[in-house]
Amino acid sequence: MNEDLNEITGIILDYISEKFNNPSFKIWFGGFQLASLDEEKAVFTTPSNLRQKFLASKYKPIISEALVEAIGFEMEIEIISTENNEGIEDASAIEIPRPTEAQRREADEREKQINSFLEDDKSGKSVLSEYTFDNFIEGASNKFARAACLAVAMEPAPISNDFSYNPLFIYGNSGLGKTHLLYAIINYIKKNHPKLSIVYRKSEDFINELIEAIRCGDTAAFKNKYRTADVLLIDDIQFIAGKESTQEEFFHTFSALYESGKQIILTSDRPPKEIKPLEDRLRTRFEGSMLADVQKPSFELRTAIINQKATQIGLEISPELVNYMAERLQHDIRQIEGALKRLKMMQGITREPVTKENIDEVISVIDPGNIPTDALVEKIIAVTAKYYGVTVEDIMSKKKTDNVANARHVAAFIIKKLTDLPYKKIGAILGRDHSTIMFSINKVEINIKTKKNYESDVNKIIREVKS
Repeated sequence: MNEDLNEITGIILDYISEKFNNPSFKIWFGGFQLASLDEEKAVFTTPSNLRQKFLASKYKPIISEALVEAIGFEMEIEIISTENNEGIEDASAIEIPRPTEAQRREADEREKQINSFLEDDKSGKSVLSEYTFDNFIEGASNKFARAACLAVAMEPAPISNDFSYNPLFIYGNSGLGKTHLLYAIINYIKKNHPKLSIVYRKSEDFINELIEAIRCGDTAAFKNKYRTADVLLIDDIQFIAGKESTQEEFFHTFSALYESGKQIILTSDRPPKEIKPLEDRLRTRFEGSMLADVQKPSFELRTAIINQKATQIGLEISPELVNYMAERLQHDIRQIEGALKRLKMMQGITREPVTKENIDEVISVIDPGNIPTDALVEKIIAVTAKYYGVTVEDIMSKKKTDNVANARHVAAFIIKKLTDLPYKKIGAILGRDHSTIMFSINKVEINIKTKKNYESDVNKIIREVKS
């Protein structure tokens, strides 16, 4: 429903903008939105009382005309201001569904766990207290993010008044340690700045709390909770995309904290420019943050993680098998943890040393599409050859015809994309030197940008390889 309202709003604004010069249009129709539409009335919102009065008295006729243009018939319209509610709309205008009972129970349990974590837990040490900067394994892929988080923890904005790291926006794929860094920040601040108030939430909990606050008419308590924090941490902020009411409220929360010199820390699975649909004013603020990315861990970092985690749980595993696991599990630290726990359980049952076969069995359970690097490379070459109508022997040969050369380029590109193999190793596999492989990969990247359907072809091959 929200998508429909947004589409109608877009048509209406396009129609009206043709009747105004740009300055006038932006002044009066900035933030103008169709909030609800039923058989009797269309309700529009605008962010200020002044705009509401002016639009209602001067521009209702042209808004009605534009509405007819959008939906094909006339109906009563009402224009209301959201200024007094600071962005929180009436519940009737919110299209986000009420959380299910299961979601609410899960959120409540998570909130209890987080509250126990944030407060001094007299009953014992919280599990989340184990996440620190000391046990966060640093590598080239996360070095800057860790340094930025440590700087914020040591001197958060309320203490330092330094806006260099405020807001801090950490992004990267799931399972790479972003949440570990958030917990490490909290643990450090609790220990070294105990007077600071900390609020940590996953974005879906923030969304559900907002919905319930509106439905229960208790928005004042909601605002007070978030806008009086010294340090606000929101995990997975990308989930507010497309949720207009949540974005509106978060914008005001963000602005209130930032203008008060309070510390804001956000995580996302993607950079701000790739969070869609996101209001421009939020995107601008996110992009103006200190951006720190967490990338896929290198082979060396994965090896260090496996060694550390295995030691923590008392799992004995040979260096050769540690290297084998690091080669197989390339993308997700959580998968590494899950695989090690399964291996520990198997070792406890069999009382036998971990074997390569044990590792293969565990990985086939937690990541069914994961196959050994050698087998993956063979599959990439075979699938690419078949797609372009050449043979594996052609790709491995010295042939330089256009179709064979292109298939060879694409095979090199996909091998690099799906494995951690260096250029020299890929070159050895394809019978080329490393500079030729670099040329091949660059050639594919250029073709993706300039040739129609080229990227689609490459993605089809990748999907086939992964299937």
